[in-house]
Amino acid sequence: MIISKTVFLDYVFCSKNTWLKLNKPQLLQEFELSAFEQNLMEQGNEVEAEAHKLSIFSGGIEVLEKGEEAVEKTRELMDSRTLAIFQATFIEDGFIARNDALVWNEKESCWDLYEIKGTNSLKEGGTDHNHIDDLTFQASVLSRADVPMGKYFLVHLNKDYVRFGALNTEELFLIEDQTEAVRARLPLVEEQMKTAKEYLNNKKEPSGGCGCIYNGRSRHCTTFKYSNPEVPDYSIHDISRIGTSKKKLATLVDGKIYDMLDIPEGMELSDVQVNQITAHRRQKPMVDVEGISEEIKDLVFPLYFFDYETYAPAIPAFDGFRPYQRIPFQFSLHILEKPGDKMSHIEYLHEKRSDPSDEVAKLLEKHIGKSGTVIAWNKSFEAGVNRELGERMPEHKAAMERINNMLYDLMDVFKKQHYVHPKFKGSTSIKKVLPALVDLSYDSLVIKEGGQASNSWWEMTDKKTPTGTSKHISKHLKIYCGQDTYAMYAIWEKLYQMLA
Repeated sequence: MIISKTVFLDYVFCSKNTWLKLNKPQLLQEFELSAFEQNLMEQGNEVEAEAHKLSIFSGGIEVLEKGEEAVEKTRELMDSRTLAIFQATFIEDGFIARNDALVWNEKESCWDLYEIKGTNSLKEGGTDHNHIDDLTFQASVLSRADVPMGKYFLVHLNKDYVRFGALNTEELFLIEDQTEAVRARLPLVEEQMKTAKEYLNNKKEPSGGCGCIYNGRSRHCTTFKYSNPEVPDYSIHDISRIGTSKKKLATLVDGKIYDMLDIPEGMELSDVQVNQITAHRRQKPMVDVEGISEEIKDLVFPLYFFDYETYAPAIPAFDGFRPYQRIPFQFSLHILEKPGDKMSHIEYLHEKRSDPSDEVAKLLEKHIGKSGTVIAWNKSFEAGVNRELGERMPEHKAAMERINNMLYDLMDVFKKQHYVHPKFKGSTSIKKVLPALVDLSYDSLVIKEGGQASNSWWEMTDKKTPTGTSKHISKHLKIYCGQDTYAMYAIWEKLYQMLA
């Protein structure tokens, strides 16, 4: 078995899951990449292609061959002192490395390695070890291949770059020397590579569970249920923020306590965690009517139930945008003038591949009056998009600030524990709250979540997309975004009725 960089990094995250991927792939057939994950991969490819235009890679040649043929081609290009080689390939000691860019350093008579990342910084997921270990794995393979190496660099997007006119590739990227970090990590990574080689080449399935049992639910591998059948579908791993309490979670796992109903009394838990467990045990909601009243009784009418959909491309698509800055391509606004009135609905969907900012700002300024309450779910998102709109277009800044000053976060009712339902399962996501309070859900929708909506808009506005497909996407984007704001109204109405 030849171990690639991706397989190695998967092994470091969860060794048993990686063994199962390689030896029992049928277990993973049901796990397809989400639309969000697929889009990240596509954007990563776009970033890499753009980075190839950097002057340091001038004259670069890409190795298109695979396997041993790629190794031979790489050696040919190195022997002819090709200035930059993309996808340079080396296979040594059971490991394969395909380098983003290998650049000949004439002055030092050695090669420098460049790893291209589609992120805004060195860190990803709160740590820079993944990027550094990525480089370090390659450094080890290059060393085994006797390649004279100089420095190791990470190339990533410049979060402060603002596009105006044609894309300036030299300003879009930052290049950071990580040579010392790679050398510092090399002994540990090489030890991990050694154990990975032994572990993954063993034909006998590893016994027992996997190490993800010590992580919260969001950091479980795809084969967690197979490896840990004793853990129920709704378990201690679903307790709110348990993943940030490593010691607490480890104590429960080491005691083989997986069902949250078996957690011993007296264990130190937050109020939120206690409420989640209590609601699960009682199988009925915990309602603080007085707390709900304090939250919503003084909301000023009219109520504007408001939601954005955005797309955040790695490479800025329009003037005034930074890498990964949100493009507000759609909004929905349900307006309730006073209790008992019929709501009106305003919606906007930008159907061209162009900057929608000005049109969005004008419509919001027109339809959101100077008095009332703008209700959002997780209002920091809408507030952030409004703030960015004002920064890009000073003529709309005052209106965006006015709207932000009117914002109220309906999620606060649930974050503050005034209403806790066993079906929430510790979450305050509108996707969890809505079906628990109202006979309404997102399950029947074609577009069911924000990541899917975002990617669908990008597809809809692509000139290559057939007209029929674009119309289909447009229809379902409007249904999805409209459901978000109607859902907020339905939840508010349910809470309001409790106060009557």
